Amino acid sequence: MLVRFEYPKASTKLFNELFEAERNLRSCHCPALDVTESENEFKIYVELPGVKKEDIKLSVEDGILTISGDRKPFTIPENSKILLNEMRIQNFSRSLRLPREVDLGSIAAELSNGMLQVTLKKSEAAKPKTIEIK
Repeated sequence: MLVRFEYPKASTKLFNELFEAERNLRSCHCPALDVTESENEFKIYVELPGVKKEDIKLSVEDGILTISGDRKPFTIPENSKILLNEMRIQNFSRSLRLPREVDLGSIAAELSNGMLQVTLKKSEAAKPKTIEIK
C-alpha cells in the first residue's frame, strides 16, 4: 500500500531554504565563524586551522569587515599518494556587515592555535547609560 502525505507548502519552502543555505555554506570557500556580544564589545571567532597570520588579511570598507587569505598546501611525503582529499587548500573570504555602534578605530585581531579572534569595541555613544532623574 502506498500512502502519500501532503505537507503544507510553507514548511516545504522552509526546509528547501534551510538545505540550500547549508549547501551554499559547505560549497563556499569561507571559514566557519561565531559572533558574540557583550555590554562593551562584539567578538568574532574564525576557524583558520593551518593558516599563518601573514596569510590573513582583515579590512573594513563602508561598514563591512572582510576576512580573507590563503590556505597553503601541505607537503606530501615523497613516494606517497593521496587516497582521500577533503581539506580545502585555497583562497578564502568572509564578509560581515558591522553594526553602527562599532568603534572602527579600536578593531583588534589575534591568531592563536588556528582560531582568529577579532574584537570590535562599541563606541561610547552606543553603551547603555543610566540617566539620573532630577
